[in-house]
Amino acid sequence: MPTPIREQILVALKDKLSGLAAFDGAVVQRSNRHIDGDNLPAINMWDDTDAAIEQEQYGQTSVTTQVNVETLHWADTDHTQWSTQANQLLAELILAGTGGDRTLGGLADDVAYRGDAIDYPVDGSDMIGIALVLEVRWRHDLGDPFTNSM
Repeated sequence: MPTPIREQILVALKDKLSGLAAFDGAVVQRSNRHIDGDNLPAINMWDDTDAAIEQEQYGQTSVTTQVNVETLHWADTDHTQWSTQANQLLAELILAGTGGDRTLGGLADDVAYRGDAIDYPVDGSDMIGIALVLEVRWRHDLGDPFTNSM
């Protein structure tokens, strides 16, 4: 059985976000609820809902899939640098996710930045969490999510 277009898109996005210098070359993990604090930074990717589904002319379905990217990092030892550190890491994620080839090798129409969250360390913690929401707009033949309508 062929690989669904949605899965091909997720693999391409995982590859695009893996190996970034700002994240010490970490490989993106998919849907991992158990991040090992000894192996930071860590990047985790979760495919979420298809936020918009529209039937178009010419036998195509247009889909917008939300993808959540979550990262954990050791916080700078100087708390006055936390915001600067977090904003730098967020910018690196946005650039990696939406820069360059936003079609993911022709699998998608576009990858867009739709939101973020920053979790600063609380008492007893020394980790910063960055969450990014990406939306991937793509198409498949009507009734056939295995065939790309690009």
